Amino acid sequence: MNGVMELEFWMRVAIGEAEESLREGNKGFGAVIIKDGEMVAAAHDYEETEGDATSHAEINAIKIASQKIGKNLNGCILISTSEPCPMCAFAIAWSGISEIAFGFSIQDALAQGRRRIAFQCVEAFDKASTEVIVHKGILRRECAILYRADVRSEINHLRNATDEDLKALNADSIARRTAWFCQNKAGLNIGDSHLLDTAHRLLITRFHAAEVEMPVVNRTEKQITFHSMNFCPTLEACRILRLDTRHVCKLLNEESTDMLVKKIDSRLRFSRNYNNLRPYSSF
Repeated sequence: MNGVMELEFWMRVAIGEAEESLREGNKGFGAVIIKDGEMVAAAHDYEETEGDATSHAEINAIKIASQKIGKNLNGCILISTSEPCPMCAFAIAWSGISEIAFGFSIQDALAQGRRRIAFQCVEAFDKASTEVIVHKGILRRECAILYRADVRSEINHLRNATDEDLKALNADSIARRTAWFCQNKAGLNIGDSHLLDTAHRLLITRFHAAEVEMPVVNRTEKQITFHSMNFCPTLEACRILRLDTRHVCKLLNEESTDMLVKKIDSRLRFSRNYNNLRPYSSF
């Protein structure tokens, strides 16, 4: 395994820790420490479940590693899903860790509007007069999904949700999609093309997708079939929470999507093929 491949391999382990954190109701950060190609520690944050603002993934990983091999972690590499905050960066410097790698940067977080201290880890290493090799942007796209506001919102809605909760969320989705349709109806060019094409275009617009992400694969006079390959925060939330999308989507948003196409014409009907639904298929 070359350097980048090894970092990506261990970053996937860190992502798994971050996902476990989100399932628990914590902040969604994961970290791994390796030495000589072997894992010394893997941890995630416990800020919420332990009520401890200092319980960051990197701090927890450093504690585990120190208990195993001693407090001097020279020769170790720390891999974290997000760039270490100033507290964690100085802890890295004090521990003697030689290299770090992260996926999602502090600048990425600030650009999202997230609350972070605008202080990059390299600044901490410079102030500590410590030589730490930094690898940025490792599996950045995969790490970024953990911190997307829409994915976090879906996780908060779906974590521990009952069927009754899903039905209530569906009612809310119907209300929001109805309001969206009323606000955007004038720009949807309803009536300018075949009803089925209009409905398909409506869904592309509502789901902020590109046409290539929702291609029509079969067409008859009365039906079109399209594949859905666009980014879906509900899908990502279900994957992280280990929920069955076939069950969640049926209760959560099939009715609201059907209602949306019926706004064009009451004869229209939307349904999913639950034998082919991500992540159980590619679309």
